[in-house]
Amino acid sequence: MNYKEQYKELLEAKNQLEKELESLRLKGQGKNEIARDVIIDVSKQKEYENQVKREKSFFEYLIDSTPEAIVITSPSGKITMVNREFTNLFGFSSEEAVNNNIDDLVVPADMKEDAIRIESLASMNQKEVRQTIRKDKSGNKIHVTLIATTIVINNEIVAHIGIYRDITAERRNQLLQEILYNISTEALKQNDLKEIYPIIVHELSKIWDTNNFFIALYDKTSETLSLPFFADEKDNFYEIPTKKTITGWVVNNNKSVLLRENDLKILEEAGDIDLIGTPCKVWMGVPLKVESNIIGVMCLQDYHNENKFSQGDLIVMDFIANQIAIAIQRRMMLDNLILARQKAEDASQTKQLFMSTMSHEIRTPLNEVIGITNLLLQGNPREDQMDYIKTLKFSGNHLLTLVNDVLDYNKMESGKIVFEQTQFNLSDFLDEIMRSYSFRSKAKHLSFDIKKASNLPVEVIGDPIRLNQILSNLLSNALKFTNQGSVTVLIKELNRTGNQSKMEFTVTDTGIGIPKDKHLLIFDSFTQASPDTTRHFGGTGLGLAICKKLIELQGGTITVESEPEKGSTFRFVISFGVSEKGSQKQPIELPENYTGLEGKNILVAEDNKINFFVASKFLIGWGVTVTHAENGQLALEILEKEDFDLILMDLHMPVMDGIEATRIIRKSENPKIRNIPIVALTAAIMSESYDKIDDLNINDSVLKPFKPHDLFERILKHVR
Repeated sequence: MNYKEQYKELLEAKNQLEKELESLRLKGQGKNEIARDVIIDVSKQKEYENQVKREKSFFEYLIDSTPEAIVITSPSGKITMVNREFTNLFGFSSEEAVNNNIDDLVVPADMKEDAIRIESLASMNQKEVRQTIRKDKSGNKIHVTLIATTIVINNEIVAHIGIYRDITAERRNQLLQEILYNISTEALKQNDLKEIYPIIVHELSKIWDTNNFFIALYDKTSETLSLPFFADEKDNFYEIPTKKTITGWVVNNNKSVLLRENDLKILEEAGDIDLIGTPCKVWMGVPLKVESNIIGVMCLQDYHNENKFSQGDLIVMDFIANQIAIAIQRRMMLDNLILARQKAEDASQTKQLFMSTMSHEIRTPLNEVIGITNLLLQGNPREDQMDYIKTLKFSGNHLLTLVNDVLDYNKMESGKIVFEQTQFNLSDFLDEIMRSYSFRSKAKHLSFDIKKASNLPVEVIGDPIRLNQILSNLLSNALKFTNQGSVTVLIKELNRTGNQSKMEFTVTDTGIGIPKDKHLLIFDSFTQASPDTTRHFGGTGLGLAICKKLIELQGGTITVESEPEKGSTFRFVISFGVSEKGSQKQPIELPENYTGLEGKNILVAEDNKINFFVASKFLIGWGVTVTHAENGQLALEILEKEDFDLILMDLHMPVMDGIEATRIIRKSENPKIRNIPIVALTAAIMSESYDKIDDLNINDSVLKPFKPHDLFERILKHVR
């Protein structure tokens, strides 16, 4: 039976008893002849009274033993009864509470309208459950769950019952979880550590007054405290020494403290602290700790009320501080990672820019040397001059190979390398390799041979330039490290699946060999088998690293078998597509003679006079009319005045570079200018240049130093 039903029965019993007593009183007046009946009725009345007392005592005991605070009021709100838990929760004794209005007693002034609304809803709906706030005898606010209901007899409200349960602790725990979640979430979301502190203050203001709040970060090395957030009614600090401050005292003692005015004076008199700034009534500080390290202190203070904070507040603040310290530390670590990544990206970009610049600066004079060498070779030099010219050409090409190795390696590191899938004649390709390295092998009196298995496909699809680079590096090493004996290349097909052929290339020499413990090391960048290898044989130590990367990027593998003084065998496996016309030789695309450009008008935009001299000599020799522009701006001005069949555009020029000039040309309203073929003539091969020209619709490019037939082929392909 619930309180409402018990109370209803008690009231009904009381009313019935009062009616019977009144009836007996009326019967006894002037009717002595029925005295015996009256005595019987009085005895019955006593029995009813005793029953009511027992029921009332049971009812009061039941209410007092209930763990929730209960109050019973009249319809007007006047308190008629409270239980023991009501006194424990709100601090009012039964004598202090009875006959007072419940709203005046426990409802905060700013919530009177809400209390009236709850009573009104309870009257209409019989029962209303609500989480709300009430106040105790000292004026402290208490979060409660309130169950409000009414007792109705004969359709008339005779009383209100209010049942209160203290949920302050639950509410605070819920609020703490919300605060910590918000702080941790925002700590990861914000881009700057400084943006976290206002969020911390905003969240803590849900519990405390944060008008006088600061966070001090501790630097152990300099023994200073920096204050990234400082809010105070009286003072203003940005950075202070740790020594003799209250904050420093917390750091040194590694404990949370709640210090009132007298406590601060005692510490000052003991010489533990020197009070600075405006004296406060109460100071509460907790260390920010991550593992065993203190990274700072969080503090609240008040200038007016020394009872503003309690030991309970200190415990809560200490708990929050631990979580905040973790959030701050996590943000610091994230910032450090972001900074490290940014530095790495900046370093990579700087390296890429440096390599691009070096590519241009080295290739430009190389273009001059190799270009003039080619011109000299075409001029029918005397036999004694031919040796000098060939030596000059060999040295230029050797230097170009070293530059290409470094730049190609950086391209592969940056992930910008692209493999072509073009059809080429494998047999002719290997014959060209044979011709190229026969001269060098004969010069060292070495036997050199390329052996091809009979089942090799004639026409394959792949990247002949990269295959040439791999074989050239392996053959160059074999010839370099072999002083007597032979160098042999063996090519065979391992298997063929559909239109894919897996081939094995083996390069064997009888050279100095490689110790077994160096087999893996030699494939590392800038590494050779021994420290004196570079001094004795030259090289950058990049050749094998580039081979390995080029092979692996195409899905292949490379291995080495070698012993000192017994030579080396490098074996790599790589797959190629097989052309449907695999048994038919394709015609060579390069022209056998330089015809087809006679009478063409070409604009050469080139700032380097020697490079222009070399290019123009070849162009004029092919029957081309050449016009020179020293920069992109002059090229645009000349285009407005004269028609051209093609532009050779250097990308790096003063005043206006070729990239910007090309962009303006492609946006021209004149279709003759807008659609003119443009071939980039550049010494830069790094990816950043390609990124810049990717959307420019440049028809083709020729890399300096250029081979004459490459330049001729590109021009012939795109000229109007």
